[in-house]
Amino acid sequence: MPIVARPTGKRGRPSRDGERAITVSILDAALKLFLEFGYGATSMKRIGEVAGVAPNTLYARYPDKADLFRAIIEWKAALWKVTNPPRFAPPGSTLYDVLKVAIIAMLEAMDRDDISAIGLLLAMEAGRFPELALIYHEVVTTAGHYGLPESIQSCGDCDLSEQEAGDIARTVIECIVGHTKLQAFDGTNVEPHRKAAERIASIFTRRWGQPRDR
Repeated sequence: MPIVARPTGKRGRPSRDGERAITVSILDAALKLFLEFGYGATSMKRIGEVAGVAPNTLYARYPDKADLFRAIIEWKAALWKVTNPPRFAPPGSTLYDVLKVAIIAMLEAMDRDDISAIGLLLAMEAGRFPELALIYHEVVTTAGHYGLPESIQSCGDCDLSEQEAGDIARTVIECIVGHTKLQAFDGTNVEPHRKAAERIASIFTRRWGQPRDR
């Protein structure tokens, strides 16, 4: 029979570090269960059991699984920004170099085991839970979009408006997400990141990479 420690004093609210530890336990337990059993087969009850938290604690933070999944993606995206920060070419570089540097950095980030594992989870659950892919795309696109429009506007061989730079950045990220999914489904034809970045960047510069004085 397990030994239960008796409280030594009056119980109060958890400290800030305690609250953070509870949140991480929930997110970590949910992610592990989602990856092992799938989103649909994982119940909130089971997540609470594995995390070691009471149902009211779990639901106070995350009213349903969609909210919990969003929190997981936001949590991972915040970590990705720290451990895989965006890389940008120096101001005044050509649009081609600006895009190539950013694309390689994003492709390398999406190759991480934790990111690719979540991508596989989404691929398996996309039919039944399309909202998960929308959450992932929204959060990851926002993280990848950080600083890229400004870097594009700083290129030395074209003159782009804020709207044009934003449109290019978003479209580049959409290309990268699509490219990553295609690579996952076609393991026999894996393209090196540098080659893919050069191909994608060259397509955009054919339209936009014009000298400022033309």
